[in-house]
This record gives sequence, structure tokens and C-alpha cells, in this order.
Amino acid sequence: MTSPPTTVGARLAVLLPHAYLGGTIRLLQNLVRHLAGRWPGPLVLAVPADHRPAIAAELEAVRRDAPGLEIRGFRWRPLEPDEARALAAEAGLDVGRWISGRYQVPADGGADFRDCGFWLFVSDRLEYPLVPLRPYGVFVTDHLQRYVPEIFDATAYADPDSAPWNFLRNVRNADLVVATSRDTAADAIGYAGARGPVVRLPTTLDVDHFTRLAEAADADADAMLPAMPFFAWVTNPSPHKNQLRMLRAIDRYLRELGGTLDIVATGVWTDLFDPDLPAERRAGREPQWNTPHVREVREAVAALDPTVRRRIRFLGAVPDDAYARVLRSARFLAHNVIADNGTFSAVEAALLGTPSVSSDYPQMREIDEAFGLGLRFFDPFDERATAEALLAGESLPPPPDDVGRRIRDLSWRAWDESLVEAIGAVIAQDARVGQAESRPASRARIACL
Repeated sequence: MTSPPTTVGARLAVLLPHAYLGGTIRLLQNLVRHLAGRWPGPLVLAVPADHRPAIAAELEAVRRDAPGLEIRGFRWRPLEPDEARALAAEAGLDVGRWISGRYQVPADGGADFRDCGFWLFVSDRLEYPLVPLRPYGVFVTDHLQRYVPEIFDATAYADPDSAPWNFLRNVRNADLVVATSRDTAADAIGYAGARGPVVRLPTTLDVDHFTRLAEAADADADAMLPAMPFFAWVTNPSPHKNQLRMLRAIDRYLRELGGTLDIVATGVWTDLFDPDLPAERRAGREPQWNTPHVREVREAVAALDPTVRRRIRFLGAVPDDAYARVLRSARFLAHNVIADNGTFSAVEAALLGTPSVSSDYPQMREIDEAFGLGLRFFDPFDERATAEALLAGESLPPPPDDVGRRIRDLSWRAWDESLVEAIGAVIAQDARVGQAESRPASRARIACL
């Protein structure tokens, strides 16, 4: 067995649990950059082995900024309950009750990360309960199922082995939770029942990178944009993004209120909302194309009046430079969700001089207050109020002059030592227990796994 590290300078692993793209990859990059400059020991970045080619450029970029970084591919190793118990006993892990039908651990084909003193997952979305052979932390963006339960099939809540319960269990059992908003931090404690400390990070924006992209000329990006003035609608296929109400609000905005702007929708899979998407462009994405909610949104688009439908362009996911030019060219950005962790798209838009309208929920109020964005809020359940906000967006003034400074003051480059100190404290506590008892480092008791 690989002995657990016993110093704060131990090897630290940052793990991407799934094949994420977009904002989660930027979060991963900035977490690693931050830790590389402050962590007093070796740093490992772990990504799903099959996903490495898809994010090769992003991995190379972060490697340039962190020359000593070790990058490992890994796969999830599923465990039957008896295997999980045996591994837990070997690691000195004290579990009160074992209640799940299947567990998992990350496997890299070598030490399986047991040569690390801490595992930091950039998401709590782990399919099965983690057997925490090392102390671990999770970055929690939100607990959407608390506010928008329909993001999961209703039958999932009756199954204790289902995703919504496993997500909560992985937060509850974590030695450390990381969140970016007051309300998500409160949910981690009051809803998920986190037993470890909760560390707040203000944002994960890479301001310098984003402004460089925005300033770069890109003819291909310009070709994506309509000839007419437009507003940008940043969304994705999840039901919490409120697409059906947004489409009805757009219809009111254009047909009843005399709105003058076209609409450019962008975000992962948003091109699958287009009923006229050519078959070759959806090749390899048939499961996503046939997702019930995506199909429902596509049908709603098809049912729009033709004069409305032809004024909406669905771009799907676009490269960062094209995304930046969409935001810079838009008259305003529209953010419409039922609940969320808050979108930094509004912050990015403000950095480029573009104002935003947003549905009204606590995390966006916090972001507006912190960055001084001057957002125009609306009720996401009131389609007429949403349409009126879109109309008001046409005449919104630019964000305040000092927004750029406030953004830089709160970017990831301005993070303090809170995260590093919290990880170090967890490792040090784990090591102290092991040394005092002259056996493998024992962990705080996990009541239920």
C-alpha cells in the first residue's frame, strides 16, 4: 500500500471528474494556476483519460503557466460494497453505515492517487459515492435540484443510489467544500449537510486572457454574427435555464412590444435547439438531440411565428475568441434562469462594455453587488416582465466606468491563501491523527456512505 503523505508539502491532486468543456475547464485551469503558485509541494492535474485529446490545448496552456505540473489521465473504478469496505479499512477510514449498492475510486493505472495527500474535485457531480481513500474537497457550483427538481427524473428522488442523492453524499462527506457564492455556501451546509469547512472564492475569471481574446480580430467569428443589431442569449440545454419561458418572452418582445434586435443564442448544445440543424452537424450527438427537454425546446422554436423564428440564431458552443466577440458586439446580454450559481457571462460582458438583463435570484444579486454591473433584473416566471426587460435592454447604458477595476480586484489572480491554508490544515490534521495512533492516518468518522 502507498503510505499517506504526512506533511503540508504533500502532493496535491486536482481532478476533473467528467468530460466537461467550457466554463468548467476555465475553472479547472484557474484553480491549477492559483495552486501552482502557492502550494508548497508537487501538483497533479487529473483528467478523464478519454477526454485528454478534446482539451489538449487547454492542458498545454495550463502546463505553460505551471511548469512543474504533472498531468495524469484516469478512469473511474467501480467498486462493489465488499471491495469498498476492504479499501476503506486499508486506508484507516471509519464508516458508520454502508448503504449504497456501488462505489467508486479514481484509478490512474499506478498509485491511483494514493501518493497524494489531498484530492480536490472541481465538481460534486460524482456518479457513485466516492470511497475517500485520501482527504478530499469538492468545488460546488450550486445545488440546483433544491430549487429546480425537474432537472432530474422524478423517480430518481425515490432511489437512494441515484445521482441527486450521490451528489449530496459526496458534498456531505467531503473534508472541504469550495463555493463562489453566499447562497451556495449556505446550501452546502444547510441542504447538503457538509461536515467540513466551506471556503469561499469570489470568482474564477481569467481577465487578462479574456480581454486578449476580445481584442483579437477574427473574421470567422464576425461571420457567425447577424448583419442586424442583436442581443446575446447565453444558455445551455438544462431545464433550469428557462428556455421555454424565454422563447415566449422573445415572441412578446418582437411581436407585441416592437423589439428591434435579433437574437444570438450561444452555449453548449444550443445549436440542437434549431429545428433546421443539418444532419451532419448533429452527427455523433443523437443522444443529446433526442433528450426530452432539448426536443421540447426545439419543438417550441418550430412553433414560433416565422417572423420570430428567423430572427433567432443558435450558434451552439463557440471558441473563446468567437464568444468574446459575440459579447462585445451584442447590444446587451440576456441571462434567464430559474435558479443558478450566478453567471460570470454578465461579468465578462461588462468587461467588454456590454450591459446585461438578468432574472432575479440571490446569486446574481450578489454578483451585481460585488462587481457593480448595474444589471436590470426581471422575474423569470413572468413572461411579460421578461419581454419588457428585453425591450429595456435596448436602451441600457454601458456598465459603470469602474467595473473593469472591480473585476480585476475580484479575479482569480486576487485570491488569497484561504484555499491553500484550508487544504493544508486538512492534510496536517489527517497526518497528526495517524502519527498519534501509530497506524495509517485515520479519518474523521463518516456516518453514512
